[in-house]
Amino acid sequence: MAMVDTFADYSRKLPTIRSSDWFLRIPLAIIIMEQGALKIPDMALQAEGFGIPLVLFALATFAEIAGGAAILLGGFLRNNWMTDLLTRLGGLAISVVVAGVIALLYFGPFSGWQFQGLLLAGGLFFLFRGNGDVKDRSVI
Repeated sequence: MAMVDTFADYSRKLPTIRSSDWFLRIPLAIIIMEQGALKIPDMALQAEGFGIPLVLFALATFAEIAGGAAILLGGFLRNNWMTDLLTRLGGLAISVVVAGVIALLYFGPFSGWQFQGLLLAGGLFFLFRGNGDVKDRSVI
């Protein structure tokens, strides 16, 4: 038991970088916003190719761009519950869109959707963590 206590003591002494979420926040936002922006020029053609109604395809495109922007803005403006909510909504938008892409294109073995799986994990991270610095929040 003493060894476990020693490791726990060392673990508490290790430095943490409060803003280390930027290592995930920036690439996730850039990738997801780029995916949305690439759909805009020939949106109707792409929606038809996937067999998805244009309205649903446009909504997903908007969610990608807005979700990425929300992740970035929530990080830049992190000071209160509203920016934490903005980050969480960005994570929700990204998670829903990417989960839909995985279900639509890659339902089956974990082969070929690793990229989308990583994007989904990033979206879920920000959905459940938010900005991670709001005081007086109960931790599960």
